[in-house]
Amino acid sequence: MIRIITLALLLVAGYCVAEECVPHVTIDMPMRDGVKLPTDIYLPDPEARNLPCILIRAPNGRRTYAHVLAPMAASGYAVAIQDTRNLLDAEGRTFPYLSDGWGVQQDGYDAVQWLANSPYTNGKIGTYGVSAQGITQLLMAPSRPPNLTCQHIGIAASSLFEQGIFAGGQLRKHQVESWLGYYAPHPTVLAEVAKQHRYNDVWAELDTVSVAHRVDAPAIHHGGWYDIFIQGTIDAFVSRQERGGKGARGKQKLVIGPWTHFWPEEQRLGDFKVPEAGQQVPVDYSAMRWFDYYLKGIDNGIANLPSVTYYVMGPFDGSPSSGNVWRYADSWPPPSALTPFYLAPGGKLLADKAAPLESLSYYHDPANPVPTIGGNNLFLASGPMDQRPIEERDDVVVFTTEPLTQDLEVTGRVLAQILLGTDQDDTDIVVRLCDVYPDGRSILIADGIQRLSDAAPLDRRIGCNKGPRRLDIDLWSTSIVFAKGHRIRISISSSNFPRYDIATNRHRSDTSEAPHPIAENTLFFGGVRGSRILLPVIKR
Repeated sequence: MIRIITLALLLVAGYCVAEECVPHVTIDMPMRDGVKLPTDIYLPDPEARNLPCILIRAPNGRRTYAHVLAPMAASGYAVAIQDTRNLLDAEGRTFPYLSDGWGVQQDGYDAVQWLANSPYTNGKIGTYGVSAQGITQLLMAPSRPPNLTCQHIGIAASSLFEQGIFAGGQLRKHQVESWLGYYAPHPTVLAEVAKQHRYNDVWAELDTVSVAHRVDAPAIHHGGWYDIFIQGTIDAFVSRQERGGKGARGKQKLVIGPWTHFWPEEQRLGDFKVPEAGQQVPVDYSAMRWFDYYLKGIDNGIANLPSVTYYVMGPFDGSPSSGNVWRYADSWPPPSALTPFYLAPGGKLLADKAAPLESLSYYHDPANPVPTIGGNNLFLASGPMDQRPIEERDDVVVFTTEPLTQDLEVTGRVLAQILLGTDQDDTDIVVRLCDVYPDGRSILIADGIQRLSDAAPLDRRIGCNKGPRRLDIDLWSTSIVFAKGHRIRISISSSNFPRYDIATNRHRSDTSEAPHPIAENTLFFGGVRGSRILLPVIKR
C-alpha cells in the first residue's frame, strides 16, 4: 500500500484522535453514466449544512487517509472523500484516471457539481490531495466544473506519459510495476501500458499541460526536488500560470523543497537527512489558509504571497556554501544563463572552448545492467546518493570538472546533448549529473534517459549503427549550489535498472528469446557542437 503523508497533510486541522474516523454521511454518488462512486462526507457536527466543501478524490481509497483528512471538517468545512472507479473493479483491470478528466466520462466534474447542489455545501468547492489524489485534481480542472473554486495540489504528474510512465522512450519499470500493482494489479493492464511507448491519443487524454487554457481555478502546487513528479508539478504551475483561463492565469503558486515523494514521513534524503533549513517552508502556503481565503472569503493575505517559493540546495553534509536557502520568484524558471560544459578527452568536463574531435567507446550488456542508486524514485531508495559504486564499473564513463574556484548555482531545467552511436540495432543512453565532494563522494543531483532510435541520425544517409545521433536528454529541473572546492561530474552509461527497463540493443519489434547482444556504444565529443551538458547558471 502506498503511504504518503506530505507537508501539506501536516498543515491541515489535525489528526483524528480515535483509531478510526466515522463519516457522518456515506453516499453512492451517481455519475453521468449511472456508475455510483462511494463518497464519505465529514461535517463539523451531524446537523451542519450549507458549508464550504473540500473534495478529495482518492484512487487509493476513501478511508486510507480519513484520519488525516477528516479533521479539516472541524474548521467549518464539509469534507467529501470519494473512491474513484478503479476501486470498483475487483479484478484490477481498470487503469486509474481514464474517467477523471475532460473526456466522455467526467467523474471529477460530476462530483463537484453534485456536491454543489447538495444541502451539505454552499456551492463553493475546493479540492485537495497529494500524489494520486493530486493527479485526479489536475485532470478534473480542464473539465471546468462551474463550482470548482480552488485547488491545493501536491506531488502530482500533470502529464502521465513522460512524467509518470515513460521517459525518453523507456518504461519507468520499477515505478510503473509497483504503482499498477497497487492500483490496477491485473497483468493485462501492465502489458497494455507497456505497449503504449509513443505519445498517442490515450496519453493526450491524460496530458493536462496541453489543455491548461481550459483551467479556471487558482491552485497551489507543491513538490520536492527528489520527488518522482517534480517536473509534473513545475509544468502544471507554469502552464496554468501563463496559459490558464481567466480564473487560473496569474493565480497559481509553486512551492518546492528539498524533499522526496514521502516527505515528511520519510526524513531521509538519500545518504543524508533533510537539511534543517529545508524542514519548513518559511511562508504559510497551507491548505487551510488557501481554503479559508477562497472558500470562506477570509482576507488572510495568501493571494499576495510570492508566486514561487523554492529551496536552493547546497552541500548536503552542511559544509559552507551560498546554498541551502529559500528563495522567491515571480515566475519559473528564474532568469539564468544556459551554460555548456563539454565532454573532453581524459574524462574532463570543460566550461571553456571545446576539445578536439574524439570518440570513446563503452559496452552495454543487458544481462549486467548498471543498478539504480538514488534519484527521483517511488519505492526504490531515493534522493542524493553516492554514485561511486557504479562509476567504478567499466560500462560507465565519467567526465569531471576541476575543483570550482567559487560557488556555482544551477537553477532550472538541465539538458544534455550527447552524440552517440552503436554497433547494434538500438540502445539507451543514461546521463547522471553529480556533485563531487572534496572527499570524493559523487552525489547524484539529477539524471535522464533517452532511446537512441528516437533521435534522427546526423547524416540521414547512414543508419544509427553506422554513425552518431544527437540525443537531447532531459534531466528535468533542479536547484543546487555546487560549492567552491566541489567538482561537477556527468556519467554516461546505457542502463539504470530497475528504475528503467533494460535496453535489449534490438529493435522494439524484435521479441525473440535469443540472448540479447552486447552493444559497443561510442561517444563523440569535441568541437563547439560536441557532447555537452547545459546548466542553467544563476548569477548573483
